[in-house]
Amino acid sequence: MKNFIYLFFAITIIFSSCTKEEGCTDSLAINFNVDAENDDGSCKYGVVGGEWVTQSITTSGSMTVSLAGITMLDSTINYTETNPDSLEPYKLIFNENSSYLEYDNSNNAVEGGTWSNSGNELTINTPDTTLVLIINSVNKNNVSLSLNLSESSSDMGMTISYDINQTINSNRIW
Repeated sequence: MKNFIYLFFAITIIFSSCTKEEGCTDSLAINFNVDAENDDGSCKYGVVGGEWVTQSITTSGSMTVSLAGITMLDSTINYTETNPDSLEPYKLIFNENSSYLEYDNSNNAVEGGTWSNSGNELTINTPDTTLVLIINSVNKNNVSLSLNLSESSSDMGMTISYDINQTINSNRIW
């Protein structure tokens, strides 16, 4: 009986020590598990790390201009820009200290500021405005961000109203 108990414990220890811990094995992920030996596909990524190079910006929405109550312009906007010369921002770098830098397509620094992330909202504080973007998706190599610009203003009888949505799709270079 004693031998059976020893054998039972020995087998239990052998099989339990052979179990490999699962988790995220990618050290670039925000939920990297240093103890994980098997990647279970649970890796999650943030905007920090690498350089985000914009591949396309899709713009859709409308703009209306009225003068003395008469519509002068009523336009629908719907296009996708992929020309690097026309993409703004072209490249963004988000640093761990909550600062960011924006570069043009010649790799010249254009501006910098601060950023914060709460849930799926990415707030970028530029030198002259604050932008709140929605993170549609982010993974190791790609991010999709959305921005809504909506305003209506009147001056000297002219009213300009616009409601524009932009989706920025970028690839990460590590």
